[in-house]
This record gives sequence, C-alpha cells and structure tokens, in this order.
Amino acid sequence: MPRDHQRPDPHAASESDSAPALPSARAPSHAERCRTLVAGSRSATLCTIARDPAGFPYGSLVTVALDATGRPLLLLSELAEHTQNLAHCADASLLLAEPMDRHRTPLALGRVTLLGPCTKIAPEERDAARAAFLAAQPDASYYVDFKDFAFHRLEPIALRYVGGFGRMSWVTAADYLAAEPDPLADAAPGILSHMNEDHGEAMIAYARAFARLPDATAATMTAVDRYGFELAVTTPAGPRAARLAFDAPLTTTDEVRKAMVTMVKSARAALAG
Repeated sequence: MPRDHQRPDPHAASESDSAPALPSARAPSHAERCRTLVAGSRSATLCTIARDPAGFPYGSLVTVALDATGRPLLLLSELAEHTQNLAHCADASLLLAEPMDRHRTPLALGRVTLLGPCTKIAPEERDAARAAFLAAQPDASYYVDFKDFAFHRLEPIALRYVGGFGRMSWVTAADYLAAEPDPLADAAPGILSHMNEDHGEAMIAYARAFARLPDATAATMTAVDRYGFELAVTTPAGPRAARLAFDAPLTTTDEVRKAMVTMVKSARAALAG
C-alpha cells in the first residue's frame, strides 16, 4: 500500500539553495523550469519499489505524455516488472532530463524528479488520456489498444529540480501544476544558434553595456526564455555568467528578434556615450 504522503520537508518550496546569475534579472521560477522541462520530454526513468528483491528501487525506461493539468501519463504493459511493482506499491518517481548536449557535461543539464503515487486511471478518463498520449507518442498507436496495456498517471506530491551546477530546489506540486511551460522552449535552440553564429558582436555589446563587464572579449548565449537570456562571457579575469531581462515577457520568435535589435541599439548607444 502507498505510504503516508505528508511531506514535512522544510525545503519543499524553497529556491534558496540556487545560485543567482549576476547581475540580477527576472528568470523563470523553478516551478516554471520544471513544467517546461517535463512538457518537452518524451521519455523518462520510472523508479518503482521492487517486489523481488524486495524494497530496492527499480529503474526502467518509459515513454511519457502529460494530461491537461501537467501530470505525467504512462502507457504500461501488465507484463512489465514496473507495472507489477506498482500493483504492489504505488510509490514511484519519474526522472526527466534535458537532451544530451555535446557542449555541456551531463551534470550541467537540467533534470527534474517527480515523486508520488502512480496508479491506473479511471475508465472514464481513458479517452482523454489516449488522445493526449498519442499526440505526444504517435508511434504508440499500434499497441495503445492492446488489452494488456493500461494508462497510469503519476500524481506529483513533490518535485526535485536540478538545473545544473548550483541551481536546485524542492518544488511543491501546487506550484508545479500552477506553472506554465515556457512559450519559447521549442524555438530556443534556433534562437541560440542564430545569435551565436551570426551576432557575436551584439552579444559582446550586451555583456559590456548591460552585464557590467566592460572588458568582455567574447560572449555566448546559453539560454533564452520568455523573461530574458543568459550569457557565458569571457573576460581577462576569467569566465563570467550574466542574465539579462527583456522589458516584458515574450512569446514568439518575432518578439525576441525585435527585442534583440532594440537591445543592441541601446547597448551600442550606451557604449558610445
């Protein structure tokens, strides 16, 4: 049977153990980062409590989708070891991580672990779960209606977010479910590639004018989201990190382009003055 899921952890809603970028600028909350990461994931590591050998964590690779509220949906075979483990004890966790990036070490990638009971969905919810799962996992169409497969849903009670070195915290389920995925998540890789390949001079201007790094010799955009972007800056004193904010949250690539143009004009004017 599932354990009592009351969680006394004093860090559940805290982001105090994260390391803020300098200079300070608005950034996504850890709940928003979790929601974005989970929304963009198509596979995860499901950990269940093994029946034999009893009590050990059992990890397995699963495909995943989200229901309308952001809770993970799994399509599991009744024959699978993890499904039999869940029938014995519903306590589970689901680890999702950013895709591997040859420019970063694995431990620098963002990841989130959702903890909570994972149980079969009610029959009246199957049609909605089926539609959501196939939208994210179209290759599942050939086995989704097999009689030995059933939909399960993990009900988060807490999440642990790690956004790379020095950025981590517990996130409450309420904050996660209330957050929205970043609208620029799908476009971010293209924005980063374009800025780094075609606008290196602009990024140096951003670093010198807005990041209080007047001796910057190079800068690379490492992340972008609705609130702003992050730079890895080279200086004679060593590498520096900075986060710069947009004037208002952005939702489209066209808005980002216009904001970048405005910012580089302002940066050049500030440097000339």
